[in-house]
Amino acid sequence: MKRWLVGLAFAGLLAVQVSPAAMLAWRQTQRLNDGHLLRLAVETRDPRDLLRGEYSVFTYEIGRLQGIGADAAPAGCDLDARDNCRLEVGRDVYVRLAADADANGVHRADEVFFTAPPGNGLFIKGSLRSATLARQGAPLSIRARTGGQPTEPATCQHSVCLTGIVNYGIERWYGAQGVPGKLDRTARKDIHVEVRVASDGTAVIDGITMAGKAFAKTARLW
Repeated sequence: MKRWLVGLAFAGLLAVQVSPAAMLAWRQTQRLNDGHLLRLAVETRDPRDLLRGEYSVFTYEIGRLQGIGADAAPAGCDLDARDNCRLEVGRDVYVRLAADADANGVHRADEVFFTAPPGNGLFIKGSLRSATLARQGAPLSIRARTGGQPTEPATCQHSVCLTGIVNYGIERWYGAQGVPGKLDRTARKDIHVEVRVASDGTAVIDGITMAGKAFAKTARLW
C-alpha cells in the first residue's frame, strides 16, 4: 500500500514538472498547424547564446517600416497641430500584409493599425521598438537614398504615415552548431522565413528556405 502511495506521489510530482513544457509544445504545434502560412524576407546575423547554443537574428523587411500608411493617429498624437509625433516604445501594432506576386509570394507590409484591423485580411501583430507618425505632406524621419547618397527628405504620401522598427516575437531562430552560421553566410536574397500567423496576429516560425529549397523546419508534436 505504501509503495502504491509513493508511486502515485512520484507520478504527480513528475506531471507538475513536465506540464509547463508539454503545454508550451502543445500550443506551438497548434499554431504551426492552424496558422495562416506566409513568407517573409529577412536580413540575418549569427550570435551565440551560452545556454541555448547558436542562433540567428532575423531582421525582417516588415520590421523596418518607412512611410507606410497608418489607419489613424492614436490618442495623444494631434497631427492637426503638428507635422509629426513619436509613439511610445512597446505599443502594439497590427501590420496588414499582402503577397507580392513578383517576389515568390513574399508578403509585404501594406498598412498599419493600432487595433486589430476589420475584415478578413491577413495581418501580423507586433510591438514598436521606435516609431514616428507624420501627416500627409510632412517630411518623414528617413532620407531616400540614390546611389548611396542622401537626397531630399521623403514626405508622407498617405493621410497618416508611420516610420519605425517593429518586433514580432520571431526574430530569433536557434539551430544546431554551425547551422546558423551556414544560414548567415548565404546571400540575403536567397533566404525566406515561413511563418504561421494565428487569427489574433501572433506569429511563430514554421520553417526556413534557402534558394527555394527547405533548409529547416520547426518540430511538431503531430
